[in-house]
Amino acid sequence: MATLDKKLIPILLFLAGTMFISAGIAMVSKPNVKYIDYTDEEIKRRARELGMVDIKEVIEKNQSKKEENKDTSNKVEEKVKVEKDKDIVLFEIKKGESSENVIERLFKEGVILDKNEFAKAVFLKKAERRFKYGVFELKKGMDYDTIIDILTGVK
Repeated sequence: MATLDKKLIPILLFLAGTMFISAGIAMVSKPNVKYIDYTDEEIKRRARELGMVDIKEVIEKNQSKKEENKDTSNKVEEKVKVEKDKDIVLFEIKKGESSENVIERLFKEGVILDKNEFAKAVFLKKAERRFKYGVFELKKGMDYDTIIDILTGVK
């Protein structure tokens, strides 16, 4: 009886393997997958729902904010002080302030020369949501990586 069991085990394993292979071939040849064609607008809408933004929208938003700030500049007081002789800027980031607003204000204060290039640098360092609030001492003409490091608390 023991020898019969020993001969039966390889046969059962062979049959089980053959069944798994057959099932795999059947699934590959006729998968049960539903394909949906999405339009570009549907993809963008879903991405916005997940919190993603288009860089063009950010740039347009910054430009519209800049125009709004021009209209309300008399009402809003900035807490940024500039020492003209040394080109040092005391730059304040308020709690909850967006990175887009920070970039816009850095540009206005002359700390950065190109908003788009700085925004790219921020994106590449994945620092969009890592700016710390507080007052920072920055020099005009600093390289973008150093500014990002200071504003995120790395240095």
